[in-house]
Amino acid sequence: MKNNNWTNLVDGKMNPNEYYSEMITEFPILKNEIENEEPEMVHFRMEIFSSYNIEQIKTKKHSELKRCFEFQESRIEKLNHELINAMNVSYCESLLLGECAKEMADIKELMTPKLKRFYEEYGKYYEELTKS
Repeated sequence: MKNNNWTNLVDGKMNPNEYYSEMITEFPILKNEIENEEPEMVHFRMEIFSSYNIEQIKTKKHSELKRCFEFQESRIEKLNHELINAMNVSYCESLLLGECAKEMADIKELMTPKLKRFYEEYGKYYEELTKS
């Protein structure tokens, strides 16, 4: 129920179904893996994309990796809160701490501006968490 006195925080924001539908269109190789996860498993689906990114890093397929980064870049400001959380916890954290963590200082330079800022902000947040 909408009320003119309250702001609807999801107005104009991309929901997970839209996001993953666009991801499958852009990266059809991920279709089966993404569709094998339940739609409400937003974080697991994001981890699939993160794993795909990590594979591009490991195989040094930087043009495909840049395409992945551009996909995220073009959607960052459109994502709803659930997707933002998944981007932090399942995407950024996976890059930050995963198999290619040691390479991320160099890889980060390939990131698009908004994604790089998003990744760095999460890195700072994570660093503060681990200091406690």
